[in-house]
Amino acid sequence: MFFVVSATHKAEMAQERLRLQEAFAAYLHDPTHHPDVTIHHGGQTLSESDRSVTGFVLVLEAPSIEVARAFVAGSPYAEAGTFAESDVHPWNWLTGRPA
Repeated sequence: MFFVVSATHKAEMAQERLRLQEAFAAYLHDPTHHPDVTIHHGGQTLSESDRSVTGFVLVLEAPSIEVARAFVAGSPYAEAGTFAESDVHPWNWLTGRPA
């Protein structure tokens, strides 16, 4: 199943988010941390005013929503408490889907 993950960071956690940015990227790119999850797309969301990072969006594939949620909860950002909120939604991928 495909899922869309959206997360926003707490504004007061900007320094912590910056500190963990490389660890989060490594978490996404190293499947040993999440063998049942495949990340297809992802990127940071930005503020309109100054284009600072406000959060991120991911498109991932996992066997269940529970596995997808566990993946998010196990991330360095989640473990450090940087999220103001995070959501995981099943997604019916219609266009641009990988073969």
